[in-house]
Parts: sequence; structure tokens; C-alpha cells
Amino acid sequence: MGKKSFISIGETYFNRFQSAESSIDISPNEKLKLSVVIPSFNEPDLIDSIHSLLSCEIPEDCAVELIVVVNHPSNAPSSVIDLSKQNLRDVKLLQSKENLSIHVIYAADMDPKYAGVGWARKIGMDESLKRFMEVNYDGVICCFDADTLASKDYFTAIYSKLNASSFNGASVYFEHPLSGNNFSNAEYQGIALYETHLRYYKNCLSFCGFPYAFHTVGSSMVVKASAYAKQGGMNKRKAGEDFYFINKIIALGNYTEINTTTVIPSPRISDRVPFGTGRAILEAINCSKDLSITYDFSIFCILKQWVENILIKKELSYSFFHPFMQSFIDEKHWNLKIKNVISNTSSPKTFTNRFFQVFDPFWMLKCIHHIKEYHVADSDLLINSNHLLHRMGYQKSSSILEALESFRNIDKKIGDRGPL
Repeated sequence: MGKKSFISIGETYFNRFQSAESSIDISPNEKLKLSVVIPSFNEPDLIDSIHSLLSCEIPEDCAVELIVVVNHPSNAPSSVIDLSKQNLRDVKLLQSKENLSIHVIYAADMDPKYAGVGWARKIGMDESLKRFMEVNYDGVICCFDADTLASKDYFTAIYSKLNASSFNGASVYFEHPLSGNNFSNAEYQGIALYETHLRYYKNCLSFCGFPYAFHTVGSSMVVKASAYAKQGGMNKRKAGEDFYFINKIIALGNYTEINTTTVIPSPRISDRVPFGTGRAILEAINCSKDLSITYDFSIFCILKQWVENILIKKELSYSFFHPFMQSFIDEKHWNLKIKNVISNTSSPKTFTNRFFQVFDPFWMLKCIHHIKEYHVADSDLLINSNHLLHRMGYQKSSSILEALESFRNIDKKIGDRGPL
């Protein structure tokens, strides 16, 4: 039986999952290859973000669409509704340019129970899929944020990856601003710590041997339209939608990184979501969260030993588990899990692939949090970063900014390693 066509994959998705009627009357450019979805809720900087994308170079033989989803819940205060309407007017005044068109969807009066960035992304990404189906091209849906900027080679870098190799999705390299006049010193200091933590965690996963060591930043993720449909589309989570979505795409395989361009997310404070960058900075400024501490490096040393024992030494017995691992997964559960992995594999490679499908990013994050809660408390971010840098063969850093710069350079060098 042959492979399903792109149109068939899209139709299957829309038959399975409810989606709003198409909100854009204008037919897409027949050269449509890239679609950028920008959710906008109470966003004063939306137009600046769009201007950043308008200044990007457009690849030859390629058309780009920006789909802005201005949204708010039905119980939004009048100030939010007024800003939504102002953003709608401002977006409609923007001039499209050759091979780049701007469309806006007004998602007003959303059910407060579900209203949030996940649902807004889903509205825009579903619309992108429909428009790719109209031109019968399996293009790339790019997620962006209304307070984010992009370097001028944003489109060319993503388009180059689309043409260079088969892939289902990618994390685009990002850097938060660390200085300037747009934010307070507290916000800049906070984001330096927070980004260092993100890069420390991602590189710790790589150190342990996990193949899914990718950043999960919503404004820097891109996905093939067919992969979006195959994996059930975007979720409606109010926060953390990016983590759950990206890991669904990673599970499909052929996920990579694009480190030849840069996305610049905002370091601003935010109280709109229960966790994430903006919330972390807000809690740090309010002294309710200490961003100078992170997962203790010893946890990752335990995980690295666990992975090596299983995949390299082939020591599958529960007796080889570190006591902290035994406290998270009991012997009966382990035996059932590993038996399932073995029974569904026929080679060392398929065993490894199946193993990481079972012990996936969700499982691993729960394991890390269990060990953190019951055995090894969080400790100094700089000290832990230096432990990792040393084990990776890099010089230790004397400050958080030095550590962050080291991790940024590591991510740039390691990054373009090809699809998994």
C-alpha cells in the first residue's frame, strides 16, 4: 500500500479533529511554502514583531504568509478588548510585500476555560494547514510570538532546511536580549539566569545520551504541515503547549535544529500564564522564585549511568539501578516496560528507538522532578553549569553571562546535527 498523499493526510486530520471554518477569504499564493502563525493576546508590541518579519529576506520561488490570531476570552476586561481591536486595525493597515502576505483572524469571546496561547496557536496552525492543502504543498508552519523578533535570514534558513533534507520539524536557534533600554535591569538579569537554565537542562539531556535533547520554546518551533496533521495538531493548553507539542513531533522522528538564524524572544515579565518565561521572570522579581538555582548535576550523572548501563553494557537487571532511580520506578513496572521494549524490537537500533519512545521526555522530566523532590534539592546554577561544561570538555565560567555564552556557542556548534 502506497504512502498517503499530503491532501489525504490533511483530510484525515480534519475528519478527526474539530476545526473552525476557514477565516481567510483570499486564496493563497501558488508558491506558498512557509506560513508563520502569531497568536496575539493583549500584545502592545505586535506590530513591531510583524515589521521584524516583513524585513526578512524571502527566498526565491517561495511565498510566505503571516497569520495573526488576535484573541481574548469572553470575560476579558475592556482594556484588553480595546487593544485587540486596535491591533486588528493596525494589522489591516500593514502593507504586504511581494511574495509575503498578512492575514488576521479575530478570535474574540473565547471560552475562558480554554482561552490561551495553545488554542490561539491551534486556530492559526489549522488555518495554515488548510491553505497548504489548497496549493497541495507540504510546507512549513512556523510558530512565532507577538513580542518576538527575528534576524533577516529567518525565512531563508528555514526554507534551506526544507529543501536540503526531509524533516518533520525543528527548533530554531534563539537568544533573549541581555541588555538595552527596552526592559528593566531586573528583567535582563532574570532572563540571563533563565536562559542559562534552559540551555543547561537541554545540554544535560545531551550529556546523558538522550536523543530528544531539544529546546521547547514556542516562538522558535517549526513543523512540516504533514507532520502537524499526522500528530494530531496543536493542543489547547494555556501554558506549556510548546513542550507537549514539540515532543509529539519529536516522537515522529526526523526532528532537527536550525541554528543558521536567530529568533529573539522577549524577556518581559508576564502574569498571563501559570509558568514559562514571563512567569519565571515575574516570580523572580517578586522574590517568589530563585532563578540562580537549578537541577543538581548529580541527577544527570545518575541518568547518564542508567542509560549507559542499559544501552551500552546491556545490563537490564533492576539490581543495577541507582537507589534514586529505584525510588521512582519499581521493579515490577520496570520489568513490564523493558519486556515490552524487547518484544517490539528486532535489532539494537530498533531497541534504542523503542526504548526512548517508552522512556520519553515526559517520563524523564517526571523522573528528574521526583529525584529533585525526594533526594537531591536544586543547587547553584553557575556551579552546576560548570560541572557540565567541564564534563563536556569546555572551560569553566566565572559568571552566569560567561556560562550562557558558552552554552550558546555549544548549541550553535552542536545544533545542525541533522534529523534524528
